[in-house]
Amino acid sequence: MRYLLLVAALILPVSMAKADEVGMVFATGDEQYVLTPDCAERVDHVVVENDLVHLRFDMPETPACFGIFNSRLSSHLGERLVVTFRGEMLLEADLHTLLGPKRIVLVSRHPRVAVEAVRYLSGATSIEAP
Repeated sequence: MRYLLLVAALILPVSMAKADEVGMVFATGDEQYVLTPDCAERVDHVVVENDLVHLRFDMPETPACFGIFNSRLSSHLGERLVVTFRGEMLLEADLHTLLGPKRIVLVSRHPRVAVEAVRYLSGATSIEAP
């Protein structure tokens, strides 16, 4: 039993530390959801005035994708949502409404990070940076 607890204690921090390296991290309170290409569909972006980047994507309505995403965010309405990609800030905002699984739009003031996130989520090898 003690061996199992030790293994769990060693594995859990490693997996949590790797989250920033694995995908786009949505963090609220003490919970996080890591978005990977497996849970992102129709990913694209638009650069608008003042170098704002609108990242757009859909999520499959499966328990492993949108189900977990929605349950993590729904319990944190009114709290601060921080979205990072590979440890770099993508956006930070108060969470006032829940996101649906289709036509999710995130607005970032960090064009380089945003384009890297789009490239990662779409599996593309090159996307023109703003």
